[in-house]
Amino acid sequence: MLVEHPLAPRWRRLVSLCYESLLLLAVILVAGMLFQLLFSRLAGTPAQFAFLILVLYGYFAWCWRRSGQTLAMKTWRLQLRNRANQLPSLWQVSLRFALCLLVYAPLIPLWAYTKHVPDMKWLLWLGLVWMALPWLWALIDREQQCLHDRLAGIRVVLLPIHRAD
Repeated sequence: MLVEHPLAPRWRRLVSLCYESLLLLAVILVAGMLFQLLFSRLAGTPAQFAFLILVLYGYFAWCWRRSGQTLAMKTWRLQLRNRANQLPSLWQVSLRFALCLLVYAPLIPLWAYTKHVPDMKWLLWLGLVWMALPWLWALIDREQQCLHDRLAGIRVVLLPIHRAD
């Protein structure tokens, strides 16, 4: 059984998400280049998009199952725990990934579309509201957890500082 830790504050989770976005950009760039080197005629197709989603799933599932943390979460001392205060199961991390994908993935084609159709910029604002929904949920949630965490049965906790004195 793991030690009980306090729930992580929203601001820390949001800053960790911003840092995670930068790290994911690097992962996607490397995976995209690898895909193009190996399967050049499939570049820019749904197969490449599916490959990138699988790479992201592999990254998150491996990190969350192994230690409950990604690199960004380690930096900000955050960890995923289930309701039994254990590291989440594969089912829970898969569900969390799928729910996050449902929220964040539509922004990519939406951004690309509104870039080429200027009079549809309102769609981008609608997408940003969609992306904010899990965080708005955290404002009313009794444990301040995002909607995807609540539905997956996961809590984001704050780990203590370990000093090597």
